[in-house]
Amino acid sequence: MKDRIDARIAALEAELNDLKAQVATEEGPTKSDRRGMVKLLAAGAVGAVTGAAMLGAKPAAAADGNPLLLGDTNEATSPTILNSIDDGLRINSQLGFGIEVNGGQGNALFDAIGEAPIGTNALAPGILFVDGVGDWWASTDATATSWRKLASNQSAGQLHILPAPVRVYDSRPGEEPAQIGPKAQTSSLQARTVDTTQNSSGVPATANAVLISFTIAGPLGGGFGSVWPSGDWPGTSCINFTPGQNIAVTTTSGCGPGATIQVLSNTITDFLIDVIGYYQ
Repeated sequence: MKDRIDARIAALEAELNDLKAQVATEEGPTKSDRRGMVKLLAAGAVGAVTGAAMLGAKPAAAADGNPLLLGDTNEATSPTILNSIDDGLRINSQLGFGIEVNGGQGNALFDAIGEAPIGTNALAPGILFVDGVGDWWASTDATATSWRKLASNQSAGQLHILPAPVRVYDSRPGEEPAQIGPKAQTSSLQARTVDTTQNSSGVPATANAVLISFTIAGPLGGGFGSVWPSGDWPGTSCINFTPGQNIAVTTTSGCGPGATIQVLSNTITDFLIDVIGYYQ
């Protein structure tokens, strides 16, 4: 194919030279016709040269003699428009999908429409989405739990600070929130599940992590307390105390299913969990 393109270029250049000579001597077609033919042949020559440059070492996907095809990967070493419609543009590069734009005040515009994507399957990791209230989301994989909030009009990134801390658990009998149990001290090294959405905290069940105040109250012995998302205790601690000491610590923990966390102590003690904020 390269030989044919080279031969075509040579023929076009010869015809172009002949027409130039005719224009110079006022022979052949009329002046306007001659200029039009010169432009036409010049464009054909440029097209042939461009085709040869695009060819390189690899053939185009379109058949010989046909134009490059919209929607096909026509040349492995060049970006290809895969889809172009009135309200969208998709561009492919060698390493994956991407788009590069140059602008003034803004390089890209995302319409803020629709519901937040939480709970819906993402098509792939790396998708950006702006919902109807202007919250930005990104997908980390192709599942319904992969969406992470990048920014919103109510948060800086993923962290949402509650208007005021909310107590979602207190193990002491008679203390609020009274309806949330069990109302009993911990057993040594026995994990207890705490639901951070309780007591109308405002934490959604889809939260990825919570910012909490963890308080130890009246421990019978010295030791430590630990908070983690789910599963077996990872062997870590976030607070240490002496017998009878009331002490609190602010810590962040990932969430298990339904925004739950696990709490454990190596000694018998009461404890409290106040939620300060959450990540989504």
